[in-house]
Amino acid sequence: MIIKTYSELAFFVNMFKNGNADLLIVESRGGLGKSRFIESVMSEEPYLRILSHVTPMQFFILGFQYRNLPVVIDDVDGLLSNEETVSLLKQFCETIETKEIAWLTTHNLLNQQNIPQRYETKSKVCILTNDFRELTKKISALKDRGWYIEFKPNNGEILNKIKEIISGVCKDISYEEKLEVFNLISNYSKFCDFSLRTFVKGCHLYKECKNKGVDWKNILLNDLKINPKLVFLNSLLDSHTEDKDRIESWEKEGYSKRSYYDYKRLLMQRCN
Repeated sequence: MIIKTYSELAFFVNMFKNGNADLLIVESRGGLGKSRFIESVMSEEPYLRILSHVTPMQFFILGFQYRNLPVVIDDVDGLLSNEETVSLLKQFCETIETKEIAWLTTHNLLNQQNIPQRYETKSKVCILTNDFRELTKKISALKDRGWYIEFKPNNGEILNKIKEIISGVCKDISYEEKLEVFNLISNYSKFCDFSLRTFVKGCHLYKECKNKGVDWKNILLNDLKINPKLVFLNSLLDSHTEDKDRIESWEKEGYSKRSYYDYKRLLMQRCN
């Protein structure tokens, strides 16, 4: 299922928080704030958060210590390099009410902390990933066991989310200065890929360049890899009313008629 707004994402995360989703998988590209979003929704209740750098043994022990509580597995892509972790992940993602989690080899650490080699838990699981295709290579059939959400907000939704976080980012520059960064990203948002991280990076860049006479705008635009053809095409759409006139100007720059329509389609997709 594809969702495109943070309010839709909130609905499914709250459904998981309320115990009405055995398994929730949220996939999105990096930088859209899904980890922070989950943290904010789940902050009022105890839960277990598993990060990519956890060892299989730590994963097993934490699962026992937090048994029956919700489990959020964040940045799962990094966990898949270890077969023991993959095995544990499969056990935690079973969608039966009571799951048996087992560590089949003896280990001194289990004895020292009085952790059994098998335990039962009713924990429900939320998985955050940047690439579910990579996940399914290691763990088959998860997609149909619960709710699989592809979070694909459009540019306007991302810009609105940035507006929400402006006051909490880089507090040692003014709101007006941060608004300069936001406006630059907003003005060029049709021509590049950007995220919440882009705004945070831009604010830190602004702060570094502020009193040094360095052109922070040019640095940020270079980092965004603004496509000059899209910028040029956008200007043609504004200055001409018919495609034949736009194509004439387009071809004068050495571009083909076919590429005009390709870039126009790309620009329309970004605008939508």
